[in-house]
Amino acid sequence: MKNDRWLPLAIVCVVCGTGDAAGQAVPRTVLAKPDASFPEAFSNVAGLRELADGRVLLSDRLEQTVSLLTLASGDIAQVGRQGQGPGEYAMPGPLFPFAGDSTLMVDFGAMRALLIAGDQVGRTIPLSTGDGLPLILRGVDGRGRLYGSMPTISRGAAPDASSDSTPISRIDPTTGTVDTAAWLTRGTGGTAVAMRASGGAQIRLGRLQPYAGDDGWAVAPDGRIALVRAADYHVEWISPDGRRVAGPPLAFTPVKIGKAEKEEWADQMGGAVMIMRTNQGSRTMRPPRPNIDEQDWPETKPPFVGNGLRVSPEGNLWIQVSQPAAAKTERWDVVDARGQRIRQVVLPEGRRLVGLGNGTLYTVRRDTDDLEWLERYRR
Repeated sequence: MKNDRWLPLAIVCVVCGTGDAAGQAVPRTVLAKPDASFPEAFSNVAGLRELADGRVLLSDRLEQTVSLLTLASGDIAQVGRQGQGPGEYAMPGPLFPFAGDSTLMVDFGAMRALLIAGDQVGRTIPLSTGDGLPLILRGVDGRGRLYGSMPTISRGAAPDASSDSTPISRIDPTTGTVDTAAWLTRGTGGTAVAMRASGGAQIRLGRLQPYAGDDGWAVAPDGRIALVRAADYHVEWISPDGRRVAGPPLAFTPVKIGKAEKEEWADQMGGAVMIMRTNQGSRTMRPPRPNIDEQDWPETKPPFVGNGLRVSPEGNLWIQVSQPAAAKTERWDVVDARGQRIRQVVLPEGRRLVGLGNGTLYTVRRDTDDLEWLERYRR
């Protein structure tokens, strides 16, 4: 692979690397030192996109800003501004590569997407279907098609939480057509979370279930969908023409759930940032921290972190591996188009992966004041 050579800023160990399902060792890269760091701190990095010229777009959820960064010089310029009008955003979220070198940004505050070209905010793309259901955007392909999930509507006093599968919806903004790109298997258990709409309809938003064991997914630039099956930890790729390539089960060490893992989950739930929309606009809020004694706990964590899936520009899938609560480093499996694990990457202590570029990897380091500092590594 292009980026699997030895690098001076990383330590690669083939002999001690993790094994795949066939028992073969794969290289393990332990990142050691960043090749660049940005001199200003951020509050909560929600999205990052590396542009073709090496500059970086970054969205900050708490500061409600989008910035264009030049790491070499330390320059920073604000992109757009907060508001509800043209070129404005209410709550900047994830950033996705779009046509050319443009970027699609999710505006959670207005439930829409904004197109960014360079340092200019352009047209708006609605994140909804023809019947008005919102799309929770999770990916964009090179043709500009949007991928995500939509709430499930049911009639009656409560939503149906028993379904063991959920669809990945795909929207073509140019035609408005919506189809189901793939199906995911859901873990069992949990309490349905819902809201009541007009006319007595119930909109199912999700469920509260610690370490649920749902399948994961991500979208590649060429439109392939990577499904990560939680039951036996294998990767299945679905091509735009419907062809499927399933890899072998990937070896992993199950993480038993003890008190530390329960507290870890509760801390993550209590520390989440939610957006509340009102007639006066949108505002952020943090949900109450769940009581660990009131939850239904599985014996072990799923093999991977549910939201820890990314596709690199060259088309490999990066999967964040589940670890004990005491672990101080993130560990990522790299899986190719055959579903084979080809590499494992270990981040420096206390770093969180926020983006992948062309031969680069971006992390943030959180300090004792809860500020986040951006770093770039060669991978």
